[in-house]
Amino acid sequence: MPENNKHSELKEKCIKILRSLGYTVDTSHEEKGIVQIYREYNGEKIALADVDIVGIKKGAIQMIVEIEEDDTPKTVLGDVAVVDMANLCLARMAGSDRKMVPLTGVVLFIVTPASKERATIKMLRDSYDFMSGSLRDFIVTNEDEIEDELNEMELYMV
Repeated sequence: MPENNKHSELKEKCIKILRSLGYTVDTSHEEKGIVQIYREYNGEKIALADVDIVGIKKGAIQMIVEIEEDDTPKTVLGDVAVVDMANLCLARMAGSDRKMVPLTGVVLFIVTPASKERATIKMLRDSYDFMSGSLRDFIVTNEDEIEDELNEMELYMV
């Protein structure tokens, strides 16, 4: 399914910011294939979702960026739970074809055109009980604040 103009614009902005911070980026693209997350369960790899962008640094996927049209609790928690449940990602690491890569300690950024519900988002972050999965944290932000959020996160990445 083709992306709309706003989605493409936000995706390109995020890619540019991540690259400026030293990340290698893989992204779902119609001609190059998709970046997909999986859960390995009982010896099977079960596809959970396609993701918009992965940020790779130090040989590991450290960040997943999802671009969403809205920031409703259902949308946010759906993205959070699926990424938290995933333990593998089909992604292109620097200098390689796409391959299955383990996911651990990932930060999820959900970028919306205009995140408005700050109190609701804070409640979701405070209430979400991480599943001891791959997700370390999640941040919901908007297109105007994504660069500041990414720069701030870089200060705390180990």
